Amino acid sequence: MHVHKLILATAAIMAISPSISNANPENVALNACARAFASSIAAPGSASPSYKVSYRGGESQSALARYYNHGYTFYLQAHSPNSDRTIARATCSADVNGTIVSLQSEPATTSDPALAARF
Repeated sequence: MHVHKLILATAAIMAISPSISNANPENVALNACARAFASSIAAPGSASPSYKVSYRGGESQSALARYYNHGYTFYLQAHSPNSDRTIARATCSADVNGTIVSLQSEPATTSDPALAARF
């Protein structure tokens, strides 16, 4: 009798743990895009610069929409650490596994929203 309760409790914990944890596909895609963007603006032959991601999260989606979502697109901006001047911009698309689909540089003078997700 106790084994059945233990199995049921374990199954319930396993079912809700992905929704509680921070490792959702959007974060995986965002982290992959941020790493690729930082590498793309580094000087040739040098290490990627350190960076900080400021992201407010995507729009809330239904469970069905999240299930069928196959990728994310992010608008990225890099600011100078000494001033708030934008030094680089890019649009990055990644799939739910964090594989970069495309990374396209944009002029630093456009006024696209910083790190906004498009679904």
